[in-house]
Amino acid sequence: MAEPRPMTVSAVQITAVDGEKEATVEKMLGFLDVAGRRGSELVVLPEVWTGLGYSEDKAYAEIAEPIPGPTTALLAGKAREYGMYIVGSMYEQDGNLFRNSSPLIDPDGNIVGKYWKTHLFDAPNRTDIQGGIRESDKVVAGDTLPVFDTVPAKVGVSVCSDLRFPEIYRELALNGAELIVCASAFLSPRFDHWEFFLRARATENQCWVVASGQYGVEPKSGIAFVGRSMIVDPWGTVVATAPDTEGVVTAEIDLAFAEEVKQRYPLMDQRRPDMYQTIGREKADVPLYRD
Repeated sequence: MAEPRPMTVSAVQITAVDGEKEATVEKMLGFLDVAGRRGSELVVLPEVWTGLGYSEDKAYAEIAEPIPGPTTALLAGKAREYGMYIVGSMYEQDGNLFRNSSPLIDPDGNIVGKYWKTHLFDAPNRTDIQGGIRESDKVVAGDTLPVFDTVPAKVGVSVCSDLRFPEIYRELALNGAELIVCASAFLSPRFDHWEFFLRARATENQCWVVASGQYGVEPKSGIAFVGRSMIVDPWGTVVATAPDTEGVVTAEIDLAFAEEVKQRYPLMDQRRPDMYQTIGREKADVPLYRD
């Protein structure tokens, strides 16, 4: 068996309220204190945790800020105070562009990199959401899937609807990710989707998954979220789940367990990429879309 590699991870679950960014940030800083006192080495925040941005057409633009910027500076202070990594999604203003951005802040308070959400949530015909949602009307999609080499582990980052695309997680795993975070605002009532996607992504890629979600109903837009932030091991077992409230879920994990799972069942060694000819093709070249 591999030498144990313990790591303490946390996921923070909140209800972010549009138009109350200052109070929301202050609340998050309090939860980061909780995670820090628990000895967390990595803390995962939800998607667009500084504000959902769906209460009005341009609400996201009012919430957005440059990265680095004032909010990441506050996160950097907590990262330095407790010696931990912090990652989560927020609206970034990049010149005239807006992005769903996940900066990774290291224990020295430095932004070591960013992940820009690649698979935006466009569901204009959702009958349970007034007016539907087209995230691509607000932000520009990213086009890279970085894996960050942190001191405890190689970390991949995903955001919410990315979870429905197994190709993302396989790409991260093949590039060495031992732990993949999912910063989410996963819509209620799809708890069943949320849990089995997280378990499937962890199991099929034999890596740890740490997922944080927004919780409850955002009062300005009326949009509801699953919450249930959770930590899943490489065997697909949920080792910790947040209750139905705002708060912090924490667990000590063993990164070496991923190596043990890979020895039990060497899935990656048994891949046959020569057979997967359609996955990387453009839509026009895929039989599903041909007349």
